[in-house]
Amino acid sequence: MKSIIRKDEAAVSPVIATILMVAITVVLAAVLYVMVSGLLVGPGATRPQITFGSVDLSVSPGNATFAIAGVTQAVGPSNYKVNLQRGTSAGTAIAMATTSGGYASVTISGTVYRIYWTDIGGGNTINEGDQFRVTGNGVALTTASSYVFYLLWSDGGQIQTRSWTVA
Repeated sequence: MKSIIRKDEAAVSPVIATILMVAITVVLAAVLYVMVSGLLVGPGATRPQITFGSVDLSVSPGNATFAIAGVTQAVGPSNYKVNLQRGTSAGTAIAMATTSGGYASVTISGTVYRIYWTDIGGGNTINEGDQFRVTGNGVALTTASSYVFYLLWSDGGQIQTRSWTVA
């Protein structure tokens, strides 16, 4: 039996073959990365949109109470910060309370204020119906003052505000 070795001039050279294999590998890796990167973004990675209801000063006299009227996604309280402004002076943003009924303390010009969060629906996430209450440190809010409550994302970006005036 004779073996026939044939030289085919139409074959791809080894250099071109190597370049094609590397290009195909890079394209497949890029496609795989794009597919998987969408799966790696967990809940809470995007900021939810939140709306507040009106401020009620009669629920707890001398304090301001307002509920969350709407939220696009339920996210845990550890993803949020809070801040308060009285008149033109503002406190420093701090992490909000992570348990229902707990509070965060904000100091403005030497006066301490408490920001309570009440988890009405349970689940330890910020949901529609949950409430915020802003009080003095065991005393009523200062009268004849305007206030602004800031709900911030953990990176400091503003989610929502609510303002009111104590007569």
